Amino acid sequence: MKQFLLQMSGLPGTGKSTIARHVGSRYGAVVVDLDVIRSAVLDGGVLVADSGRVAYPVMYALTRHLLEQGVSAVIDSPCQYDEILATGREMAEERGVAYKYVECRTDDLALIDSRLRSRPALRSQRRGVVLPPIDAGHLDADGEQMFRIGLQQTRRPADGYLQVDATKPMDLILDEVEKYLEE
Repeated sequence: MKQFLLQMSGLPGTGKSTIARHVGSRYGAVVVDLDVIRSAVLDGGVLVADSGRVAYPVMYALTRHLLEQGVSAVIDSPCQYDEILATGREMAEERGVAYKYVECRTDDLALIDSRLRSRPALRSQRRGVVLPPIDAGHLDADGEQMFRIGLQQTRRPADGYLQVDATKPMDLILDEVEKYLEE
């Protein structure tokens, strides 16, 4: 398969990381996980409020570096701002590689909560729908509202992308993603 940049999108707990790791393994792509970078930034003493502002440029620089080396890359992060979508497309265009975009979507907050509570969470990751990242402190009474707003804020290309139903069994989702990537 030709070199590509796959940009993952979706709320926490919708399967982005599972899909990203599968694509990385299946196609020899390197997964650039925003949560790993953001957690490292927190470990380095950056405050939670500033961690995104610091982590995103690192994620972009690392992705560009991989693409320059001829390696396919998967960006594993939510895509809730126009800048994130635009930067992903821009990086693929700069290197002349295929740009792909997969959005994991569900409004089933009980399923999301179950997934979040069952995974080992990094410092930057939510531990449940109403359980913020460890560094964020106390219970987040507006967690459900945040997820509902997040569903509306997801940015996606006008066309040429794949939206998967995150409530489906993962093996079916992975089949859909592979077909999409091989188009």
